[in-house]
Amino acid sequence: MENELGKVEQVAKKDWPVVMSWVGGITALIGLFASAAGGIAWFIKHHEQTAEFAAKMALAQEQEQQGQYQESLQSDDEILKTNALYRPALDQQLKTAMQWVEDFHVVAQEDQNPASLAAPALDQIIAILDGGMTRTKGSQEADVQAHLGWAHWLNQHIAEREFGPAAENNLRAALATDPSNVYANAMLGNWMLQNNGSFPEAIQHFSAAVASGKARPYVRTLQLGGLLYLDQKGARAELVKVVNDMRKSEEPLGEELKERILGFCFDPVQIDYGELTESLSAAPPDEIWQTYLWLDNLPQDAQGQGWVHDFVSANMLELAGNREEALAKYRLLQEQMPNQPGLFKNSVDAAVARLSQR
Repeated sequence: MENELGKVEQVAKKDWPVVMSWVGGITALIGLFASAAGGIAWFIKHHEQTAEFAAKMALAQEQEQQGQYQESLQSDDEILKTNALYRPALDQQLKTAMQWVEDFHVVAQEDQNPASLAAPALDQIIAILDGGMTRTKGSQEADVQAHLGWAHWLNQHIAEREFGPAAENNLRAALATDPSNVYANAMLGNWMLQNNGSFPEAIQHFSAAVASGKARPYVRTLQLGGLLYLDQKGARAELVKVVNDMRKSEEPLGEELKERILGFCFDPVQIDYGELTESLSAAPPDEIWQTYLWLDNLPQDAQGQGWVHDFVSANMLELAGNREEALAKYRLLQEQMPNQPGLFKNSVDAAVARLSQR
């Protein structure tokens, strides 16, 4: 009996490790299955989240393209609430904020204050740009800092609540980082023209912005906006040079803007002889005439438009030293418009008197 018990005990001792090994294997398999199930669940959740992020980012891009900048920032912000470090959303939000700065405007009703509408939007923009400064380097950092400077200028100019040097400081710091930066040069050039800065320096900054070959439509917007109606000697000549270059390079220019530039630079009713002379001396005569006709392509009264064309042509002859031919054109205009009193007739009479006395 004792021998049989001993044999059972020995068998049990031999089988026990096998049983334990089997149990351990089962446990390992269960753990493996559980781990695999957990991995599959994570993969599914990650895939769903990635798809959700992609959809929200696509919506944000579409909103930005439609000029719905605040809505676009909100779409990106919904992603960042889930993952605050999601770089694609951070980068897209920064891009949208910079685009909003470039296209910033406020539409106010009669009972609304534009400054109060601009303030919260600019707070949002400046916060995003400040955050972007910590994540960018080199030329991209200069892009962000230039837009930050322009946002501070908008905060002063539109929101009317900032009066320090932050705008200029940021723009010049961006140039220190990247001297050829298109945004820093164009924005600083415009800022200087609006704030009685150095006219020659402002023109140099615009020249550098144009030479960069980047963001040309935006550069032209700031360039034309800074020069048009600028009451300073040389502004008309520089404006004519700009539109002459735009014509030669086939850059688009809206009809309304053409009409405004035409009036500021060439209209004898709106400007005097010295101002017209400045405009007509900005480029070679043949280019000036082509640019003048390019600007003056709007449907107008045929007779009146023809008279103005003849007057501008006579001024160009006078500038070229063709005194007799110019005087003949001025006198012909006098004969054609004897009963047309007004500033234009006064300009024609003054031209005849001027050349008759020489």
